[in-house]
Amino acid sequence: MNFLDSIIDKLNFYECKLVRSGDDFDFLLLNVDNRQIIKEFLLEKGFILFKEESNKLNFIKFHNGSLIDIDIDIDIDTLFLQTYFYDIKTTQDLKERYFQNSEKEKICVNTIRYILLLRGFNEKYLNFFIQNRDFILKNGYCLDYLTSLPFKREFKNFEDFLKVMKRDFFYMLKYIKFRYLIRYFEVKFFKKRGKVIAFIGIDGSGKSTIIDILNKNFGYKFFYLGDRSIKFSKLYKIKLLKPISIFMQYFEKFFRVGYIKFLTLKGKHILTDRYYFEINTHGLRGKIYDILYNRLLIKPDLVIVLWADSEEILTRKHEASKEEIEKFNQNINNLPFNNKVIIENINLDKTLNEIVKVLK
Repeated sequence: MNFLDSIIDKLNFYECKLVRSGDDFDFLLLNVDNRQIIKEFLLEKGFILFKEESNKLNFIKFHNGSLIDIDIDIDIDTLFLQTYFYDIKTTQDLKERYFQNSEKEKICVNTIRYILLLRGFNEKYLNFFIQNRDFILKNGYCLDYLTSLPFKREFKNFEDFLKVMKRDFFYMLKYIKFRYLIRYFEVKFFKKRGKVIAFIGIDGSGKSTIIDILNKNFGYKFFYLGDRSIKFSKLYKIKLLKPISIFMQYFEKFFRVGYIKFLTLKGKHILTDRYYFEINTHGLRGKIYDILYNRLLIKPDLVIVLWADSEEILTRKHEASKEEIEKFNQNINNLPFNNKVIIENINLDKTLNEIVKVLK
């Protein structure tokens, strides 16, 4: 029995029923008295309690480089088949059909679930509707269950239905009730501010690998800030512009960091490979960086410093010498960031799980 099967088997023993699997695992806790036992069991197995609410638990763990995401609903009448901003409740008979035989009713339930979540614009959900078009139409799932909120009328045809799922504004205006349309825009445009998370470390410390995994599993946006320039590189080669090239570099970097900060206002979490203020703060150059990226533009919300022994890093990459690696390791505590977390990256799963603990 592999690790995941043993977890599912044990949760089932604690009366925690698996109702959906795939990219993540959804469970329904049939016996609320077992809540604390389940928490202790999963924490003992190395899972991180990423989110805890009165009616829901979310556990996360990286295992062999892959994310295991477990959601446990405490009650059949919780938000499991509802959207977090539409407050739509499904009928009791549908809940019973789903929890009694979730595999048999999967197409029915997922159709309704994805519709209520209005997440069809996601390729995964959109493909689901297209692939199951005949079955959905035959059973009337896209019509019978859509005569109430948030929709004000039945869809004329399946194509109109898909356009709403793609969030076509004019079709949403036509089919969705006004107050739900307003709430949709409230969620879309007034999200909680995102964060800038900078990864710092010498070449071979594992920054790129970890950023790729986090992007894949959490959908964060990524910026590489280790290069000299992107937009103005050709201008630097012009002889007459060389005297002012250094100021052009500062301007470009200032613009790029400002753009990253702007994205956080839209609720996006940003990961950066390196950060401009990762330099010595002494001298004129250091003072300019201090003014631009520390005073005028706030430093990253979180800085994760990855390091490893020089012998370990040299087995991965040879871009930095042993002396450079050891010098970086010695100066880690002197990096000009107060909000830094230093992690020794030897075991990938261990490192990822430590980062998840910080991100939560």
